[in-house]
Amino acid sequence: MEKFLKVENDTSLVRDTHSNAIINNNRSEFDKFMSLSQKKYKEKKKFDDLKSDVDSIKTDIEEIKSLLKTIVQK
Repeated sequence: MEKFLKVENDTSLVRDTHSNAIINNNRSEFDKFMSLSQKKYKEKKKFDDLKSDVDSIKTDIEEIKSLLKTIVQK
Protein backbone atom coordinates (compact mmCIF):
# COMPACT_ATOMS: atom_id res chain seq x y z
CA MET A 1 0.00 0.00 0.00
CA GLU A 2 1.26 3.48 -0.89
CA LYS A 3 2.17 5.86 1.90
CA PHE A 4 0.78 8.89 0.02
CA LEU A 5 -2.13 9.31 -2.37
CA LYS A 6 -2.41 12.24 -4.77
CA VAL A 7 -5.19 14.71 -4.01
CA GLU A 8 -7.52 15.47 -6.89
CA ASN A 9 -7.35 18.96 -8.45
CA ASP A 10 -4.07 19.91 -6.71
CA THR A 11 -0.73 18.45 -7.71
CA SER A 12 1.11 19.83 -4.68
CA LEU A 13 -1.09 18.06 -2.12
CA VAL A 14 -0.95 14.41 -1.05
CA ARG A 15 -2.83 12.42 1.57
CA ASP A 16 -0.94 10.36 4.14
CA THR A 17 -2.69 7.00 4.13
CA HIS A 18 -1.65 6.24 7.70
CA SER A 19 -2.84 9.44 9.44
CA ASN A 20 -5.24 10.59 6.69
CA ALA A 21 -3.58 14.05 6.84
CA ILE A 22 -3.27 16.31 3.82
CA ILE A 23 0.37 17.25 3.19
CA ASN A 24 1.68 20.03 0.96
CA ASN A 25 4.70 18.91 -1.06
CA ASN A 26 5.31 22.38 -2.50
CA ARG A 27 8.16 23.86 -0.41
CA SER A 28 7.77 27.40 -1.74
CA GLU A 29 4.06 27.42 -0.86
CA PHE A 30 4.90 26.14 2.60
CA ASP A 31 7.57 28.84 3.06
CA LYS A 32 5.09 31.49 1.90
CA PHE A 33 2.49 30.17 4.36
CA MET A 34 4.99 30.19 7.23
CA SER A 35 6.11 33.72 6.38
CA LEU A 36 2.52 34.94 6.34
CA SER A 37 1.79 33.09 9.57
CA GLN A 38 4.77 34.73 11.30
CA LYS A 39 3.74 38.14 9.99
CA LYS A 40 0.20 37.69 11.34
CA TYR A 41 1.59 36.53 14.70
CA LYS A 42 3.81 39.62 14.95
CA GLU A 43 0.89 41.90 14.01
CA LYS A 44 -1.35 40.28 16.62
CA LYS A 45 1.37 40.56 19.27
CA LYS A 46 1.88 44.23 18.41
CA PHE A 47 -1.88 44.82 18.61
CA ASP A 48 -2.09 43.02 21.96
CA ASP A 49 0.85 45.06 23.29
CA LEU A 50 -0.81 48.31 22.17
CA LYS A 51 -4.10 47.24 23.74
CA SER A 52 -2.31 46.49 26.99
CA ASP A 53 -0.61 49.90 26.87
CA VAL A 54 -3.95 51.65 26.31
CA ASP A 55 -5.53 49.74 29.20
CA SER A 56 -2.63 50.75 31.41
CA ILE A 57 -3.02 54.40 30.40
CA LYS A 58 -6.75 54.24 31.15
CA THR A 59 -6.00 52.90 34.61
CA ASP A 60 -3.44 55.64 35.20
CA ILE A 61 -5.90 58.32 34.09
CA GLU A 62 -8.56 56.96 36.42
CA GLU A 63 -6.08 57.03 39.28
CA ILE A 64 -5.08 60.62 38.44
CA LYS A 65 -8.74 61.66 38.31
CA SER A 66 -9.36 60.08 41.67
CA LEU A 67 -6.35 61.84 43.19
CA LEU A 68 -7.44 65.18 41.72
CA LYS A 69 -10.95 64.74 43.14
CA THR A 70 -9.42 64.02 46.55
CA ILE A 71 -7.25 67.14 46.35
CA VAL A 72 -10.19 69.33 45.26
CA GLN A 73 -12.37 68.06 48.13
CA LYS A 74 -9.76 69.03 50.76
